[in-house]
Amino acid sequence: MHRLMSRFLSFIFLFSLTNAAIDYDEINHNIEFVPEHSNEWVVRIDEGDDVADLVASELGLQNRRKIFDNYYLFINPYVPRRSKRATNDFTDLLTKHEKVSWAEQQQSRNRVKRDFIDKRAQEERVYRSVSFSDPKWSKEWYLKDTRPDTSSYLPKLDLHVLPAWAAGYTGKGIKVTILDDGLEWNNSDILANYDPKASYDLNDNDDDPSPRYDPTNENKHGTRCAGEVAMVANNSICGVGIAYNAKIGGIRMLDGHVTDRVEAEAIAFNHKYIDIYSASWGPNDDGRTVEGPGTLASAAFIKGITEGRNGKGVIYVWASGNGGRRQDNCNCDGYTGSIYTISISSASEHQQSPWYAERCPSTMATTYSSGAYKDQKVHIPTIKTTAISILTTFRFD
Repeated sequence: MHRLMSRFLSFIFLFSLTNAAIDYDEINHNIEFVPEHSNEWVVRIDEGDDVADLVASELGLQNRRKIFDNYYLFINPYVPRRSKRATNDFTDLLTKHEKVSWAEQQQSRNRVKRDFIDKRAQEERVYRSVSFSDPKWSKEWYLKDTRPDTSSYLPKLDLHVLPAWAAGYTGKGIKVTILDDGLEWNNSDILANYDPKASYDLNDNDDDPSPRYDPTNENKHGTRCAGEVAMVANNSICGVGIAYNAKIGGIRMLDGHVTDRVEAEAIAFNHKYIDIYSASWGPNDDGRTVEGPGTLASAAFIKGITEGRNGKGVIYVWASGNGGRRQDNCNCDGYTGSIYTISISSASEHQQSPWYAERCPSTMATTYSSGAYKDQKVHIPTIKTTAISILTTFRFD
């Protein structure tokens, strides 16, 4: 039962993760990214913690912690925290040490949030309310198409989730974490499903994944994704998550210096406890970038799929990208193209691939990403849910 539920959720709950109605695309592509080298080195030492401490002491470094397996995080206090130049001589010094089998200075990686690009975000479908008390449930058309019979000439517009719910597949017993810019865990429509064991802040290195608040509300993406998955049902607030009985956590890792080490720790975080990891980000979708996981992140994927879920392997679900208008191809994205991830693309309300979608063989499923037929759209005012917006397919900000 647990395995079947996990398999089911891996395909349905993230069918809505490209629905956010913010256009980050123009912002991201108009800023040239310049990689910066940090004062962090990831070092592989196979002889244990004591030897790692000894190596760090010999070289005047700080052994901050073990990342996982035989990989350690070393800090060089004599090197700037951020620099455009690599410290190659020190990397050479580490790799030549007899106790070190591999070492790499960490540098920033350009990671772009993948939100749906919607030019009509204020227009939404109106449906009749059905079984939930949540006020926006009747407008979650992708979960339940409740058009009157007179509109049967239109194609069916939902994910056929209701039969799965009726069979008991509501997310109960499943732990999901969102790898993103933070999670407003005390949000009134998330709190009851929040799981602190599936959460961490890698940007500030603490247990609280709350997003950093700023005037532009830039860090709402992770909370929106979490709401789509596990908004609490029947609490008379907002809408209903597609896996409304799942436990939800968040890893804050995109709001800062993203390195191979940061990605790896996110991908492997508490991997023997978490069932499903969701990531809606990746390399720049500019049609020019070919990039994938680094050495440590690649090791983290293998760790997750071999050791997670009692040996069955955790489930990694990835958004396929929004670079279609720049002729980008998700084959060039080593995260969506990985054999260890399930890549999810978008479909328009006309059941066509939208103009921003990327096409590649790694795509395993698609989902509706927005929209409604013109004769069934009305203006919906925006709605606030605490300080960070939660989305299904309608906009809350």
